[in-house]
Amino acid sequence: MKHEAEQQLLKTLNGQLSELPSVAKIMIRQYQMSAIVLSIICGVLFLALTGLLIWGAIELNKKYKKDPYGDYDGILMLGTFVGIPLEISLLVATSINIVHACAPIASLVSNLFS
Repeated sequence: MKHEAEQQLLKTLNGQLSELPSVAKIMIRQYQMSAIVLSIICGVLFLALTGLLIWGAIELNKKYKKDPYGDYDGILMLGTFVGIPLEISLLVATSINIVHACAPIASLVSNLFS
């Protein structure tokens, strides 16, 4: 029932997009722009965190070569258990926001029914 209603609303919106009021068009554009901005922010944070993890691994390797008996467990645990899950969550958030930016009408309809 819910899926059929979504499909019917999507068909109506896709077929009559030119007949939508200007307020609805503005609302869809704002939704799309917010998704684009969020995807850019998440993408930049993803790239920055990737660079930080790579830089940290290089620096840790340099320190290990100088002092192979040092205690590096804390830094390794931080990079493994904090950095990698953050990378994954930022990648997922970026992907979701890109999908919402590419299909704003479908995203709005699914948000209305959930």
